[in-house]
Amino acid sequence: MPAPGGPDAVDAHRAYTTMIEAARPFRAGTRFRALPDVRFLVDGGRIRAPGDLLPGPDDTSAEQYGARLDEELEGRGHLLLVEQPLVLDPVLWAQVRSLVTPLWERAGYPVLPVVTELALGEGITEDDAPAHEPLHSTLLWVLHGTVTAVPRDARAGGALTAGPGDLLHRPAGRPHRLSFGSRTLALRLRVARDPRLLTAAVKDAVAGLVQERRGRDDVPYLALPPDEIPGAPVVPELARTAEEMRETTEAPGLDRVLGTAWARRVSAAGLEPAPDARPSVRLSPDDRLRPASAVVRMPLDEGDTWLWAVGGHAFSVRGALGERVVARLRRGDTPTVRQLCTVAGPGREAAVTALLEKLYTLRGVQLDGREDTA
Repeated sequence: MPAPGGPDAVDAHRAYTTMIEAARPFRAGTRFRALPDVRFLVDGGRIRAPGDLLPGPDDTSAEQYGARLDEELEGRGHLLLVEQPLVLDPVLWAQVRSLVTPLWERAGYPVLPVVTELALGEGITEDDAPAHEPLHSTLLWVLHGTVTAVPRDARAGGALTAGPGDLLHRPAGRPHRLSFGSRTLALRLRVARDPRLLTAAVKDAVAGLVQERRGRDDVPYLALPPDEIPGAPVVPELARTAEEMRETTEAPGLDRVLGTAWARRVSAAGLEPAPDARPSVRLSPDDRLRPASAVVRMPLDEGDTWLWAVGGHAFSVRGALGERVVARLRRGDTPTVRQLCTVAGPGREAAVTALLEKLYTLRGVQLDGREDTA
């Protein structure tokens, strides 16, 4: 189908330079359990330590990099995959968020994080996930070149070929082989579908809360219980951990943790991890501001404390002052900091300025007249 946002919704050159940055530490060796993760595939399998086969600072364009690989690999097919690259480039991250937000507004926001991936290659076929593990649905935007999707099951229909400005959608449980044409660059999003992923997410949240309660206790070594003890042996540490997990799941703190994660996820349009906050700035009364990102607001308790989430980050705000400031920002003009302070009334200038500076660091507002950069 035609891709929402058109062929230029995502800056293809910026996507390529982000792949160079992601590949930089991998050129020196293999990294494990790191994000972004980089994989390099050729006909016949994966090269675990591709080294200089990855793009470097001298590969100034995707075309130049592809030409170099053509020579070094003697025409063999190749595919560079970078998982979660958007965390390296806030501008690219924001472009993709703007691309998918209208879709989520129509279909519903993903409850779990969306896995993003940039793919660059040609002349190679990649197998998608097997049918018996329908973990994710896939959305694939073609930024350059072509991608052809061929169902593994011939009864599922024919091949589909997408070019620049096209979108391929593969529902979970319908595996395809993806063939990458000449000089192809694509953005792929994996949206969680399997309920086991929900269980894993809640388990991780509970484990984090239990660990906070326990501190840095070591796992002990225990003597084997004597045979004369009747009944099943009890392992004290495991029993205590089980009790703490029961208490944690019954306490309101777990709901707050899960709710905070949801607010952050909505503000990030599911694109986690989000880029780090940018350096703080001291705003002057005459600085003009414009909205740059939606603010997701949720009540934290029955009082006047609210959770605000912006750009994948969250913080708390007391009272209705912030609501008035955000409403003023949404009018469509570019008010000054001084004008925004008057919304809150006399004596609140410091509080309003601090809130605006917080929103700036999280890319919720932008200084008017400045390009929206990192």
